[in-house]
Amino acid sequence: MAAFEWPLGKLELINSALAQTGDNLVNAADDGSVEWTVCSPAYERALAVVTEAHPWSWVTTFRTLQPAGNAPADVRYDTAYNLPPDLVHLILVRLNDRKCIWDIQDGQMIVNAQGGPPPPNPPTTPYPVTIKGIFSTKSDPANGTPTVVLALERFVMAGIYRGIKKDNAEAGKMFAEALQILEAAKSRHDMQKPKRALFISRTRRARYTRRPDWPIPSGGDNGPWGL
Repeated sequence: MAAFEWPLGKLELINSALAQTGDNLVNAADDGSVEWTVCSPAYERALAVVTEAHPWSWVTTFRTLQPAGNAPADVRYDTAYNLPPDLVHLILVRLNDRKCIWDIQDGQMIVNAQGGPPPPNPPTTPYPVTIKGIFSTKSDPANGTPTVVLALERFVMAGIYRGIKKDNAEAGKMFAEALQILEAAKSRHDMQKPKRALFISRTRRARYTRRPDWPIPSGGDNGPWGL
């Protein structure tokens, strides 16, 4: 049974982009060719942008952090935590398995993990802190979706037009197309997630109660208010 080529590594994706722009393909990574010299950084920068752009399932994970050796400069918080060096984007923080208030200062995450503020005296043992974030070490597009890879390819093609062909106008078109494809990739990716309940504000519900002729919003089963 025939199947499309999947997954694509960095070299394969770059060669796919070069083939579409009519340029010479790369025989091996780091071969010193003009094509690799231009395409490799274009790929790496694009991969970083795509990774940060959305909480893709393959780049997000939970990690438990340990307290740093210093106290926060902000007295409203009692415990500082060093953020992982491969953290690209912080999504949420849980303290003792519950959501909490937190901030980022001086490259550290600061939380009231000891019952503060102010910091308790004598200090108590901080509660466990778990973060959910986007991490660069999980960004291998081999774990991504075909639409994400297509967006990456367009970003690389933009680099080819800019760096090899010196055609900034076409490079701009490719970059804009890549961003458009990336938005489609987000929607396609999120279709796999569990559906959330329809939110109806109290204000809108009150309006419907007072004014029976007010348009009735439909829920997932076409019933009023999603019921």
